[in-house]
Amino acid sequence: QSAIERIAQRAACEQERDSVLIATWPAAALAGWLAGSENRIQQSVCEKLLAANVTGEQLLCLCKGDVSKLGLGALGMEVRLLSVIKKVRNNHFAALRAFFNAPPSCSSCSSCSSSSVAAASTIAVVAAPPPPAAAAAAADATERSSIPHDFKCPISLELMEQPMIAPDGFSYEEAEITTWLASHDTSPMTGAPMASEPLILNKSLRNAITAWKEEHLRRRR
Repeated sequence: QSAIERIAQRAACEQERDSVLIATWPAAALAGWLAGSENRIQQSVCEKLLAANVTGEQLLCLCKGDVSKLGLGALGMEVRLLSVIKKVRNNHFAALRAFFNAPPSCSSCSSCSSSSVAAASTIAVVAAPPPPAAAAAAADATERSSIPHDFKCPISLELMEQPMIAPDGFSYEEAEITTWLASHDTSPMTGAPMASEPLILNKSLRNAITAWKEEHLRRRR
C-alpha cells in the first residue's frame, strides 16, 4: 500500500479522500471527477483536459496561465476550474501536513518509525513542493481561503476594493472589468454579448467588504 493510500484512509469524508488520491489519477479518471456533481465542470472543459492528457498530479500544479492556454472560451469557465484546482490543492497538501505532523502511533517500534520516514520521503518527492515554497504557499492559501467567495473579483480572484456592477449583472473590481471591456464586448463570466452601459458602484458589496476587512484585521491582532 502506497503512502498516498495510507493518507487517504484517514480522510474524514469522500471529498477529502479524493483530494488526496487525485495525485494518482490518470487523465480519464480526473476528467470524470471534474464533471461530477461536486465540481460541475462543463463537459467541454473536461474534454479539453482529457485531450491534453492532464493527470491528477499535473492538475495540482496548474496555474492561471496554464489554464488560459487550454482555450476554454468564456472566462467564467476558467474561473470555475481555477476555483476547483485551488480548493483541491489546499485540501491535498493540508492532508499531507496533517498526516506527517501527527504523533506516531507507536514511537517505540522501529519498523513504524522507518515506515513513516519512507512514506514521508515518497510524498516529498512525488507531491510536495520545496519546504520554503510549501510554507509560503500554505500561508498564502490560508489567507486567501478566508476571503468570502462573493468578495473576490471573478476576473482576478482577488479581494475587491471598488466592486462595480457590469451590464451582465456580475460585480467586478473596477480596474479589472475596465481593462476587460477595453478589448472585449462580451461578459467575462458567460461569454455572451454585453450591452454598452455604464458600470454601477455596488455600494452594499463595498460596505460589506470594508466591514469584513476591519473584522478580519481585528481578529489577527
